[in-house]
Amino acid sequence: MKAAATERKKWPSETATTGLECRKCGCRHFVVDHTRKVNRMIIRYRRCRHCGQRMTTCERALGQP
Repeated sequence: MKAAATERKKWPSETATTGLECRKCGCRHFVVDHTRKVNRMIIRYRRCRHCGQRMTTCERALGQP
C-alpha cells in the first residue's frame, strides 16, 4: 500500500479561508458604505479599507416563512 492511501485529510483544510476577501488586494477589512432591504434580503455595499474596491453582499435569514 502507498503511504498516501492511509493518510487522513484534515477538515477544514489548512489552506481554506472563511469570510470576505478583497479580490484586488486580498485585504479582509471592509467598511459598509450603504445598506438596503429588498424582498426579505439585506444588500450591503462594502468598500475595502486598503484599496477602495467596492463589493456587494446579499444576506438572507434562514427559516423565514
